[in-house]
Amino acid sequence: MKNLATRTLSGFIYALIVFFGTTIHPKGLIVLMIIFGLFCLYEFFKLTNLQNKLYQLITLLASLVVFGYYGKEFLNAFEISNHYFFYLKSSYFIIPVLFVISIYTIFKSTNELLNNFGKATLGITYIIAPFALALTLPSFDYNLGEKIMHFEVFFIFLLIWCSDSFAYLTGNLIGKHKFAPKISGAKTWEGFFGGVVFTIIAGILIQKFNGETLHGNWIIISIIVALLGPIGDLTESKLKRFFNVKDSGNLIPGHGGFLDRLDSFIFVIPFVYLYYLFIYTL
Repeated sequence: MKNLATRTLSGFIYALIVFFGTTIHPKGLIVLMIIFGLFCLYEFFKLTNLQNKLYQLITLLASLVVFGYYGKEFLNAFEISNHYFFYLKSSYFIIPVLFVISIYTIFKSTNELLNNFGKATLGITYIIAPFALALTLPSFDYNLGEKIMHFEVFFIFLLIWCSDSFAYLTGNLIGKHKFAPKISGAKTWEGFFGGVVFTIIAGILIQKFNGETLHGNWIIISIIVALLGPIGDLTESKLKRFFNVKDSGNLIPGHGGFLDRLDSFIFVIPFVYLYYLFIYTL
């Protein structure tokens, strides 16, 4: 009972931080993504046992450079430019490419993570890059003469929470067939499809009530989240199994670590970005 209360309270505080950080102002979103990214990077160092101080320092400095570049571009887009120019900078395509290579490394070439260089590189391309890329997603508008940021990033979080929650509930109620037993024995196909159905329903509601103010078709985005979010969870599970670690951390009481909470977000963001890139370059 005490653990449930702790889990509920910390989950509520976490949700509030996400809501305010993703909806009030671009600077708040930048700060939130930096905090989340650096906490996940810290847990990634522990998970992969990257203890070399020089590699840690280089990775941290590279992370700050990436956040500095994308943060500056994001504020420029908000203050003096428009989001279309921001989306269509071709150099941003490199992050999804590097991210896909990182996922291939985790699943098919995991031994590369036994050396410090491989761990440090993955710390940037798998952990930090998606949080920086999230700064390309919000759209802007004017309200009573004041420029405002729309809630694309918050709604992605909302879809992920919907996917996780209903996959868990459905799996507990009727789950029988294991989804990926060699990586995560708790997940079932029934839970997966339950998460997919309810996430798409949530996407339909977002599209119906907020579609005019948000970029893209949120039914399509909900499908991206529903299908790829669970793979993000499996990716982290693959890492934990390879390094024989149960949880990425314990910084969020009752929920484990930041990486445990944000693995689906990390995986989904590059593909939502590719969807936006696709619809704005047609």
